[in-house]
Amino acid sequence: MLRKLTLFLLSGVFLLMLTSCWDSIELNRRAIVSGMSIDKDLSKDQKYTVSFQVVVADEISGKNSRGNSPVVLYSGSGRSLYEALGNASRKVARYLSLGHVRVIIISEELAREGISDIMDFLERDSGMRLSSLLFISRGQPAKDILSIITVFGKIPSSDLVQKLETTSKGFGFNFKVETDDVIRGIEAKGAGAIINGVVVSGDQESGGSKKNVEDIEPKAILRTSGLAVFSKDKLVGFLDGAEGKGTSRLYNKLQQHDSIIELGEDNVAAFNIFMVHTTVKANAKDPEHPIINISIGQQAGLKESSGPLDLTRAEVLRDLEKRLSEQTKEETEAAVKAAMKFKSDYLGFSEAVERDNPKGWKKVQDRWNTVFTRCEVNIKVKSVIRHTDMRTRSFQSKTGNKKGGSS
Repeated sequence: MLRKLTLFLLSGVFLLMLTSCWDSIELNRRAIVSGMSIDKDLSKDQKYTVSFQVVVADEISGKNSRGNSPVVLYSGSGRSLYEALGNASRKVARYLSLGHVRVIIISEELAREGISDIMDFLERDSGMRLSSLLFISRGQPAKDILSIITVFGKIPSSDLVQKLETTSKGFGFNFKVETDDVIRGIEAKGAGAIINGVVVSGDQESGGSKKNVEDIEPKAILRTSGLAVFSKDKLVGFLDGAEGKGTSRLYNKLQQHDSIIELGEDNVAAFNIFMVHTTVKANAKDPEHPIINISIGQQAGLKESSGPLDLTRAEVLRDLEKRLSEQTKEETEAAVKAAMKFKSDYLGFSEAVERDNPKGWKKVQDRWNTVFTRCEVNIKVKSVIRHTDMRTRSFQSKTGNKKGGSS
């Protein structure tokens, strides 16, 4: 008995010594991919051109830097994304590691034809992360977006991520959209995905060299541009201005932004809007004609006034709050009208209808994109001016000075 137990224990020890990762690759044999772009291939026998922005570790650390570019771009074409990946890998001396991809850029041309196959690859591949951020290159090849040398940060794809974070928390209406968010948008009944747009403004050729960051004014700048909206998996348009701001607000992603109120005679009041919260509910007793009730609450702070406003008077503040609410309502209405025009409920009204009347939803879910366009939408906005920064009464209200002269 003791002999059998000893043999069993020894066998266990030997088995532990033999365990290992059969497909392990040493770190110094990996090429870390930080960004990925997908374009439509121009040839007839290929479908995709995939480009990978690979980090040059020696140039990032600085210890063994040779003064070269901190990233390099490798491209490959194929009938499938996997084939394109394989063709690009043959140009690299190391194994392409996709586990650190932060951004994925898809060209507008390809997005208009449909992105279901692309999303299938991104979801299926074990090396990819569902938390990678997606962008649509607006009117430009997706490869061009990854070819720009940026001022802040040595890795361009990381610079784009930081710009998106700054925009979402400051003056813009763009917000993080991950791979998983896009897949869920495509899967929703009568809906579609929503993805941030991105463009390169300026001299594209100079943007790809170090000259772009050597001058005080960059020749080319990488920036977010609007929201790309989809009907199922096909791109149908872009939202800018009021439509984009209203859409972001309905997603509850608009953290803070600027708002300008015209006061007449070339005078305006500029506000910082913050603490924005939107609630969407439905009255779906009649599922064929549901009523969508949108409630928006927001707070504001006065940042600038070019007119002689007396902000110590309550009626002046109430009037400004009313104007802010009217402007917010107009932006939200513009966002709803845009979605109805595209016949795509990327705003998520279907979820509110399903919560209110699950049985009724089952009757209309297969034709929701049609029912959605005839929804009655009610919007209520409450704005509260919390502060006027360092002054309650402008010196202009005391002197009576107006823009362009004095009285």
